[in-house]
Amino acid sequence: MTDTSTLTDHNSSARSTRVRYRHNEGSAARLRLLTAAAAALADGGHSDATMQTILGKALSFLSLEEGLLLHLHADGLHVAASQGPVAPVGACLPATGALHEALQDNALAQIRQDIQSRLRIGRDKTIGLEVLVPLRFHGRNVGLLALMSARPVSPPNADDLSVLQVLGTVLATAHEAASKPTVRAAATASAAKLKQLTSRELQVFAMMPRGLTNAAMAQELGIAAGTVKVHIERILHKLDLRDRTQAAVYAVDYGFGG
Repeated sequence: MTDTSTLTDHNSSARSTRVRYRHNEGSAARLRLLTAAAAALADGGHSDATMQTILGKALSFLSLEEGLLLHLHADGLHVAASQGPVAPVGACLPATGALHEALQDNALAQIRQDIQSRLRIGRDKTIGLEVLVPLRFHGRNVGLLALMSARPVSPPNADDLSVLQVLGTVLATAHEAASKPTVRAAATASAAKLKQLTSRELQVFAMMPRGLTNAAMAQELGIAAGTVKVHIERILHKLDLRDRTQAAVYAVDYGFGG
């Protein structure tokens, strides 16, 4: 006869394992997105091809098919990259309606479902999901990352939205730097340094603004505290930083707000 308590404990353990697996997979996907964006910017700068690559990575991250990268100018939103039946690169869209709301300085990422989207071209403008991510630079929004699907799909969770907002900060910084040669050179050098970090080092680096101890980081990452210490030492060396405080400030500059 099977012990009921044993079966319950086994089922609970199996559920915990599945939850932990999904969490780890989600964390790995978010890290891959940011790593890929940093690598693309370090290799190609703020080129059209780079922006198209990053847009594609963001769409793949959410398993969506259509999207645009929009930069705000005096006459409206200029399309810097696009994929799918949406406004083409070079088009200028009026910053009105939902786009205007998403561009407000205090606006967060917006999720809209089952709508008629002005971003789509052609007769059928029906969208199952639209995610509008502000590109924020020095406290103001300078554009939008719009990710869409005609299919009715599940919206991104809070962690996914957080990493998309970090990506928005990276894209905004790259766009602002592109028009300023000295800033552009510094940004390119910084991106090249960041590319030196391994995936695990980048994950630790992203956690540093939170002020966690080595033990707390280790618990979240499922590794030993001594291993975290080694990662931090390597991060400081590779990025030519003095201490953890400077590393935390550097991480915030890259949009890792904790």
